[in-house]
Amino acid sequence: MSTSSSAPPVVYVDESANSGQNLLDPHQPVFTLAGVHLTDDLAASIVDEVRGQLPRNLREPKYRSLARSSGGRKALMNAFSRLPEGSVRTYMVHKRFMVITKMVDIIVEPMAHQDGYNLYEGKQTLALADMLHLAGPAVGDADAYDRMLHAFVNWVRQKATTAELYAAIAVLKASMKDQQFAEWLELLEYCRPVADETTAEIASQGHQDELDPAIPSLYCLATTFGQTLGRFRLVHDASKVVDRNTTLLHTAHFFPNPARPGESIAPVMGTIEFADSKDHPQLQVADWAAGATRQWALQLIAGSEDQCLSGLEQIVRPWLIDGIWPRPANA
Repeated sequence: MSTSSSAPPVVYVDESANSGQNLLDPHQPVFTLAGVHLTDDLAASIVDEVRGQLPRNLREPKYRSLARSSGGRKALMNAFSRLPEGSVRTYMVHKRFMVITKMVDIIVEPMAHQDGYNLYEGKQTLALADMLHLAGPAVGDADAYDRMLHAFVNWVRQKATTAELYAAIAVLKASMKDQQFAEWLELLEYCRPVADETTAEIASQGHQDELDPAIPSLYCLATTFGQTLGRFRLVHDASKVVDRNTTLLHTAHFFPNPARPGESIAPVMGTIEFADSKDHPQLQVADWAAGATRQWALQLIAGSEDQCLSGLEQIVRPWLIDGIWPRPANA
């Protein structure tokens, strides 16, 4: 970040565990993104202090390598304690839940809109996704629910037909132990015409990154920083998907806000550029923050705390601005 008062502030961004559109990778169930707003001097001091506690033969101190040893974990916790309040913001995505949210967005919401309902008002799309996520594998057959999710991902990626997707929906519906929940799956069947139209659109336009969590996560992170910083430079670690979608991010404010009729989507307040983390200590700190948030998120899914990094929640939770995450079953 430049120390000149006339230069725009800089936010450095890195991500953790992005598997692209493969949202059902069992080895990477969570995606996280972290943004860091630190002066050059403070960021360099924090990174140098961490390096000073590690073996000299260690190259760039990435989160994954640091978290494997007690010395690395101690260095990370010390580094996090030096971060000023508000200097780090994160966003996290439960990938399996994101699949069902996209299913509602792509198939159900357009039909509801045609029928005069705005499912984005009051976050009704999220409520429907929550219900399907919780009830699908519990009230119906868990394997059938899993096959439906895979069929949808493959359908978006043009690896499955609409008929195959709806065959998977029908199998899950037949397995439902409660008629009320079976009727929610009938809603998906009612929206079959939208799926038929969308198939042609996907085939003609590609939709290469439709399911990639990086773009919605970066948009939310950038607009949140923009609310406090105004216009700023966003420096992202190398990312092909972000590079492909910079125009979309910069023109988002030309689109209407579906949750607030009559208003436009908030703009991304600044330029987007790319850099190597070796050249910017802030990107190294962003890698640590994204990695720590991912590890904490994995603990949430597992329902247990990693004793090697006890106290991680107290550090990570204040960074979190939002996420694509299911409501707890007991909420």
